Amino acid sequence: MTERQSPIDIPPTAPIHRDGLELRLGTIPLVLGDNPTAIQVDNTGVAGAVVGGEPYELVQLHMHSPGEHTFSGVHAAMELHLVFQSPDGVLAVVGVMFIEGMDNPALGSILDAVAGREHPRTVDLDALVPRDRAHIAYDGSLTTPPYTEGVHWRVLVRPSTISTAQLEAVRAVHEGNSRAVQPMGERSFHP
Repeated sequence: MTERQSPIDIPPTAPIHRDGLELRLGTIPLVLGDNPTAIQVDNTGVAGAVVGGEPYELVQLHMHSPGEHTFSGVHAAMELHLVFQSPDGVLAVVGVMFIEGMDNPALGSILDAVAGREHPRTVDLDALVPRDRAHIAYDGSLTTPPYTEGVHWRVLVRPSTISTAQLEAVRAVHEGNSRAVQPMGERSFHP
Protein backbone atom coordinates (compact mmCIF):
# COMPACT_ATOMS: atom_id res chain seq x y z
CA MET A 1 0.00 0.00 0.00
CA THR A 2 1.04 3.55 -0.54
CA GLU A 3 -0.20 6.79 0.87
CA ARG A 4 -3.15 7.80 -1.32
CA GLN A 5 -5.76 5.15 -0.57
CA SER A 6 -9.55 5.39 -0.48
CA PRO A 7 -12.05 5.63 1.13
CA ILE A 8 -11.34 8.30 3.71
CA ASP A 9 -13.14 10.11 6.50
CA ILE A 10 -14.33 13.55 5.42
CA PRO A 11 -14.17 16.11 8.24
CA PRO A 12 -16.51 19.12 8.49
CA THR A 13 -13.57 21.39 7.58
CA ALA A 14 -13.11 19.83 4.11
CA PRO A 15 -13.66 22.46 1.39
CA ILE A 16 -16.93 22.07 -0.52
CA HIS A 17 -16.84 22.71 -4.26
CA ARG A 18 -19.79 23.87 -6.33
CA ASP A 19 -17.95 23.81 -9.66
CA GLY A 20 -15.42 21.54 -11.35
CA LEU A 21 -17.89 18.67 -11.78
CA GLU A 22 -20.38 18.43 -14.62
CA LEU A 23 -22.31 15.16 -14.81
CA ARG A 24 -23.82 14.24 -18.18
CA LEU A 25 -25.81 11.19 -17.20
CA GLY A 26 -29.31 10.81 -18.62
CA THR A 27 -30.78 7.40 -19.35
CA ILE A 28 -28.67 4.38 -20.32
CA PRO A 29 -29.53 0.75 -21.13
CA LEU A 30 -29.84 -1.35 -17.96
CA VAL A 31 -27.02 -3.88 -18.42
CA LEU A 32 -25.87 -5.67 -15.28
CA GLY A 33 -22.11 -6.10 -15.00
CA ASP A 34 -20.22 -9.19 -13.96
CA ASN A 35 -18.97 -8.21 -10.50
CA PRO A 36 -18.75 -10.82 -7.73
CA THR A 37 -18.39 -8.18 -5.00
CA ALA A 38 -21.01 -5.53 -5.85
CA ILE A 39 -24.19 -4.84 -7.79
CA GLN A 40 -22.88 -3.26 -10.98
CA VAL A 41 -24.40 -1.63 -14.06
CA ASP A 42 -22.17 -1.27 -17.11
CA ASN A 43 -22.50 1.78 -19.33
CA THR A 44 -23.39 0.76 -22.87
CA GLY A 45 -24.94 4.14 -23.61
CA VAL A 46 -23.73 7.70 -23.77
CA ALA A 47 -23.02 9.08 -20.31
CA GLY A 48 -20.07 11.03 -19.05
CA ALA A 49 -18.71 13.86 -16.99
CA VAL A 50 -16.36 16.80 -17.08
CA VAL A 51 -14.07 16.66 -14.05
CA GLY A 52 -11.66 19.51 -13.50
CA GLY A 53 -12.23 20.64 -17.09
CA GLU A 54 -11.37 17.22 -18.57
CA PRO A 55 -13.89 14.93 -20.34
CA TYR A 56 -14.58 11.45 -18.94
CA GLU A 57 -16.83 8.60 -20.09
CA LEU A 58 -18.90 6.60 -17.62
CA VAL A 59 -17.59 3.02 -17.51
CA GLN A 60 -19.85 1.55 -14.84
CA LEU A 61 -21.56 2.15 -11.53
CA HIS A 62 -21.65 -0.10 -8.49
CA MET A 63 -22.82 -0.11 -4.86
CA HIS A 64 -21.26 -0.59 -1.43
CA SER A 65 -23.20 -1.15 1.79
CA PRO A 66 -22.55 0.38 4.20
CA GLY A 67 -21.14 3.48 2.53
CA GLU A 68 -17.35 3.53 2.30
CA HIS A 69 -16.51 7.20 2.81
CA THR A 70 -17.54 8.58 6.15
CA PHE A 71 -18.51 12.10 7.11
CA SER A 72 -17.09 12.84 10.58
CA GLY A 73 -16.88 9.11 11.22
CA VAL A 74 -20.47 8.32 10.18
CA HIS A 75 -21.20 5.81 7.39
CA ALA A 76 -24.17 6.25 5.04
CA ALA A 77 -26.46 3.24 4.55
CA MET A 78 -25.12 2.77 1.02
CA GLU A 79 -22.67 4.42 -1.37
CA LEU A 80 -22.96 4.44 -5.16
CA HIS A 81 -19.78 4.81 -7.20
CA LEU A 82 -19.96 6.22 -10.72
CA VAL A 83 -16.66 5.19 -12.33
CA PHE A 84 -15.46 7.39 -15.19
CA GLN A 85 -12.40 7.10 -17.45
CA SER A 86 -10.69 9.80 -19.50
CA PRO A 87 -9.39 9.20 -23.04
CA ASP A 88 -5.91 8.92 -21.43
CA GLY A 89 -7.08 6.14 -19.09
CA VAL A 90 -7.25 8.30 -15.93
CA LEU A 91 -10.06 7.34 -13.55
CA ALA A 92 -12.46 9.63 -11.72
CA VAL A 93 -15.07 8.31 -9.32
CA VAL A 94 -18.12 10.18 -8.06
CA GLY A 95 -19.36 8.88 -4.71
CA VAL A 96 -23.05 9.31 -3.87
CA MET A 97 -24.24 8.57 -0.34
CA PHE A 98 -27.66 7.03 0.24
CA ILE A 99 -29.59 7.42 3.48
CA GLU A 100 -32.74 5.54 4.45
CA GLY A 101 -35.86 7.39 3.43
CA MET A 102 -38.09 7.45 0.37
CA ASP A 103 -38.08 4.73 -2.27
CA ASN A 104 -35.73 5.45 -5.18
CA PRO A 105 -37.43 4.33 -8.45
CA ALA A 106 -34.19 4.32 -10.50
CA LEU A 107 -32.52 2.15 -7.89
CA GLY A 108 -35.64 -0.03 -7.85
CA SER A 109 -35.21 -0.74 -11.56
CA ILE A 110 -31.66 -1.98 -10.94
CA LEU A 111 -32.74 -4.13 -7.99
CA ASP A 112 -35.58 -5.64 -10.04
CA ALA A 113 -33.06 -6.58 -12.73
CA VAL A 114 -30.75 -8.15 -10.12
CA ALA A 115 -33.65 -10.18 -8.71
CA GLY A 116 -34.71 -11.35 -12.18
CA ARG A 117 -38.05 -9.55 -11.97
CA GLU A 118 -39.63 -7.66 -14.84
CA HIS A 119 -37.92 -4.28 -15.10
CA PRO A 120 -37.43 -1.33 -17.44
CA ARG A 121 -34.70 -1.86 -20.02
CA THR A 122 -33.15 1.47 -19.11
CA VAL A 123 -32.09 3.27 -15.95
CA ASP A 124 -32.35 7.01 -15.37
CA LEU A 125 -29.01 7.94 -13.85
CA ASP A 126 -30.13 11.50 -13.13
CA ALA A 127 -32.76 10.06 -10.78
CA LEU A 128 -30.03 8.25 -8.82
CA VAL A 129 -27.86 11.31 -8.24
CA PRO A 130 -28.88 14.44 -6.29
CA ARG A 131 -29.32 17.59 -8.37
CA ASP A 132 -27.04 19.43 -5.96
CA ARG A 133 -23.52 18.65 -7.22
CA ALA A 134 -21.69 20.21 -4.24
CA HIS A 135 -18.79 17.89 -3.54
CA ILE A 136 -15.52 17.19 -1.75
CA ALA A 137 -12.51 16.65 -4.04
CA TYR A 138 -9.39 14.64 -3.30
CA ASP A 139 -7.01 12.17 -4.96
CA GLY A 140 -7.09 8.55 -3.85
CA SER A 141 -7.46 5.01 -5.10
CA LEU A 142 -9.94 2.40 -6.16
CA THR A 143 -11.57 0.81 -3.11
CA THR A 144 -11.34 -2.72 -4.51
CA PRO A 145 -8.26 -4.77 -5.44
CA PRO A 146 -5.74 -3.89 -6.75
CA TYR A 147 -6.45 -0.52 -5.02
CA THR A 148 -4.92 1.42 -7.90
CA GLU A 149 -4.01 4.99 -7.00
CA GLY A 150 -4.28 8.11 -9.15
CA VAL A 151 -8.09 8.23 -8.95
CA HIS A 152 -9.74 11.67 -8.87
CA TRP A 153 -12.52 11.44 -6.27
CA ARG A 154 -15.57 13.68 -6.10
CA VAL A 155 -17.80 12.78 -3.14
CA LEU A 156 -21.18 14.48 -3.26
CA VAL A 157 -22.23 16.20 -0.04
CA ARG A 158 -26.00 15.84 -0.52
CA PRO A 159 -27.27 12.24 -0.22
CA SER A 160 -29.91 10.40 -2.21
CA THR A 161 -32.50 8.22 -0.50
CA ILE A 162 -33.04 4.49 -0.41
CA SER A 163 -36.06 2.79 1.17
CA THR A 164 -35.60 0.24 3.92
CA ALA A 165 -36.83 -2.52 1.58
CA GLN A 166 -34.38 -1.44 -1.14
CA LEU A 167 -31.52 -1.34 1.35
CA GLU A 168 -32.41 -4.85 2.52
CA ALA A 169 -32.40 -5.99 -1.14
CA VAL A 170 -28.91 -4.52 -1.68
CA ARG A 171 -27.62 -6.11 1.51
CA ALA A 172 -29.14 -9.47 0.59
CA VAL A 173 -26.87 -9.51 -2.46
CA HIS A 174 -23.70 -7.89 -1.07
CA GLU A 175 -23.67 -6.86 2.56
CA GLY A 176 -20.43 -5.65 4.07
CA ASN A 177 -18.66 -5.11 0.73
CA SER A 178 -17.07 -1.89 1.96
CA ARG A 179 -13.40 -1.20 2.47
CA ALA A 180 -12.34 0.31 5.80
CA VAL A 181 -11.52 4.02 5.94
CA GLN A 182 -7.87 4.67 5.06
CA PRO A 183 -5.52 7.28 6.58
CA MET A 184 -5.44 10.67 4.90
CA GLY A 185 -1.68 10.85 5.35
CA GLU A 186 0.14 13.89 3.98
CA ARG A 187 -2.33 14.65 1.20
CA SER A 188 -4.94 17.36 1.41
CA PHE A 189 -8.36 18.01 -0.04
CA HIS A 190 -8.50 20.05 -3.25
CA PRO A 191 -8.89 23.71 -2.25
